[in-house]
Amino acid sequence: MGKLFKLLGILLVISLLVLSLAACYESSMTLVLTVDTPQDGATVTENPVTVSGTLNKTATVKINDAVVPVKGGKFSTSVTLTEGQNVINVVAAARMSSTSGEETVSKAVTVTYIPAK
Repeated sequence: MGKLFKLLGILLVISLLVLSLAACYESSMTLVLTVDTPQDGATVTENPVTVSGTLNKTATVKINDAVVPVKGGKFSTSVTLTEGQNVINVVAAARMSSTSGEETVSKAVTVTYIPAK
């Protein structure tokens, strides 16, 4: 019975170490923001346009200063355009740790809106 408890104790310690290392690895990953749609430099005839993309870790997203929901590392929202050139600003922010603050990444996507006649 003593050997069983010793083995269980060792397995518990190993499990805790693995969990700690996994948490350190995720917090050390650099935040990556990808904007899938619309493509930078695109010309569109539909308004509003859908802005969507992905993140590689848990973060908050703002598009033109409006908070956008993130689910499963993906975000999507509609953005109303004005006729002509529009700059869509996408900003992601992830908390790095309780002592090191936030990591932010931003992308600017330029879209030209020409209404269909």
